Amino acid sequence: MADYYAGHCAGQPDAEIPADKLRRWCNRGYARDICAHAAGEDADAAQLLVKRATDGVVEIAWSLERNHHPVAVGVLSVGREQTGNTPLEAQAVALANAYLEFKGTSDER
Repeated sequence: MADYYAGHCAGQPDAEIPADKLRRWCNRGYARDICAHAAGEDADAAQLLVKRATDGVVEIAWSLERNHHPVAVGVLSVGREQTGNTPLEAQAVALANAYLEFKGTSDER
């Protein structure tokens, strides 16, 4: 199985961030207390939810949060071959690919 959540710090792309720190804090959000970059952002977490998957396209609902309150919300449609240009898009792509791999199909269930 691919490790869709392996990655790097979008705020400090050249920094060496230990994998356990990325997984525990950065991939789950609310890293404000341990990261100077996160402290300066409008949002400190992105929450994502699979709404549906049809024909290999996964609809992802997202919410950017600060201190556990939404500051922006939306929906992204993600195809299997798509890549993300922003951290939010990259997270949506990772979730969509993990979902499709877990389900073993691109059909709606």
